[in-house]
Amino acid sequence: ATQAQQQATQAQQEAAQAQQRAEQLAARLRAMGVDPDQV
Repeated sequence: ATQAQQQATQAQQEAAQAQQRAEQLAARLRAMGVDPDQV
């Protein structure tokens, strides 16, 4: 793979991890009775 391909793959992995963290945070907020879409 070229360096550009490796960087793109890494960026996709980081974005997926960020999305996963955001979903976990939203789930915690909902568990506390907070609507994450209203914050």
